[in-house]
Amino acid sequence: MPVSPIPDHRAEGDAGALPGPCGPAEPAAWTQRGPAQPQAAPRPYEPPLSALGPLFRCRLERIHACRVDFVIDINTRPTTHVLGGYYKSRRLVRVYARDRKQGRRPLHELFDTFLHEVAHHLEYTEPQSFAASGSRRVPGRMHSRLFWRILGELKQRWADLQAQRRR
Repeated sequence: MPVSPIPDHRAEGDAGALPGPCGPAEPAAWTQRGPAQPQAAPRPYEPPLSALGPLFRCRLERIHACRVDFVIDINTRPTTHVLGGYYKSRRLVRVYARDRKQGRRPLHELFDTFLHEVAHHLEYTEPQSFAASGSRRVPGRMHSRLFWRILGELKQRWADLQAQRRR
């Protein structure tokens, strides 16, 4: 069957005039109603949640080589207060990626939580790496002095690495 050309159809009232090129103000005029609204700064790129586990592990390897492996779980269940958890018997580092009210947590906050939970892992599995003879956890207390020393060291190493990159 031969292809027939599409008939020249014009909407009533345009008299065949073709629109000219858009000026810089025209597209904004099409989308705005009323006075111009200030544009919010674009959000920085956030990698997909499935990439966070490998990304965080790679970052950790640049600041500390763990002697005992662990499992990372980037959990999508929205929480209100809890940011993460460490499960000693399973060697599981869990980070909760979503806040119940504000949605996805920012990447820097998720990495900070990851370092916090890894500090618990290191406190149990390799205290000697941080000049301690063993884990001295006090029952009923979540964070020991050794924990704070480990977390401070990890954060300082990460900050030093970032400062080197900026130079």
